[in-house]
Amino acid sequence: MSVYAGTDPLTGRQIRLRKTCKTERAAQIELGKLLEQAAAGRQPETDATVAQLVDRYVEVADWDMSTRKANEVYIRRVIKPALGHLQVRKLRGPLLDLLYAQLRRCSNPGCTGKRFIEHRNVPVLAVDPNSRQPAWQQVVEAIGDEIRSGMLAAGEPLPSVREMSALQDVPVATLQHALAVLADEGLIVACQGRTAIVAGDAAAARRPGRTPIGRDHDCKRAGCQPHVCKPMAAKTIRNIHSILSGAFATAKRWEWIAWNPTESAKPPAITRRPVPATAPEDVAKIIAEGRKTHPVLALYLWLVAITGARRGELCALQVRDVDLVNGVLHIAFNYVVVGGVRAMPCR
Repeated sequence: MSVYAGTDPLTGRQIRLRKTCKTERAAQIELGKLLEQAAAGRQPETDATVAQLVDRYVEVADWDMSTRKANEVYIRRVIKPALGHLQVRKLRGPLLDLLYAQLRRCSNPGCTGKRFIEHRNVPVLAVDPNSRQPAWQQVVEAIGDEIRSGMLAAGEPLPSVREMSALQDVPVATLQHALAVLADEGLIVACQGRTAIVAGDAAAARRPGRTPIGRDHDCKRAGCQPHVCKPMAAKTIRNIHSILSGAFATAKRWEWIAWNPTESAKPPAITRRPVPATAPEDVAKIIAEGRKTHPVLALYLWLVAITGARRGELCALQVRDVDLVNGVLHIAFNYVVVGGVRAMPCR
């Protein structure tokens, strides 16, 4: 039997509450329950995907700036490519266990253990010196066309400026100017000190697997290399499990699902190795040497040694946080840099 229960707010599809019974009497009883459930507006089943759930969860997750930035990378690089296309209500714990085991072998969700070439869809940047267009504009059009055509998918990283310059014989300054223009146009996301990535929702990007390449693809100029498996650290996998656990717990609270599949999944254990402490005498020597040439750095090291505070917490200290009369140091804020942009100290 099937009972109409409204429209899914995420997918726009009809929601049908279904139940199978062996006898007509049992069917009448279950029909009454489904009608009551539909009248109450409950929607335990939804066709929403894991990617849609994660996007909604990110909006309400109580993360600080640095944690949010790191988690967004895990979501873009691992969770969405590996699980984003699956329906939330169909995911089970054993599938998560298989994913964690795969990540322990290789951090690339699309790796199957077979040899393959990691193709990069870097367009051929053939700059024509006789063209009326400046070189940087030619580069902008070449990369922009690849993004608009879908050959460069959302979330896909570009090679570094120096690597592209060496591979394609284009001046670094030209590439830097071109990437800045592409960032202003919203086609890429460029952060200082990090490689640029294609802008957009990675959930709509390709699922794990081989990267499709165009007819004019040149592996040498694109810098394609044979895939080398790199196991993912147990701590990183546990961070991914934490994101999924929070997302599915929220889905259960929102009555999208009746159970949390992460409760039956088991992330890898972390083997903690004791780190030997530095002898106090050695710390004192380093601070003493620092005072001779770098007094500010020496002050920082001294504060680290006596307070145990983190780097961002010490960088966020202000004059009002220091009480010299009572010998009190008030640590309540954290200084962070998000996406290459300095953020205000946050609690």
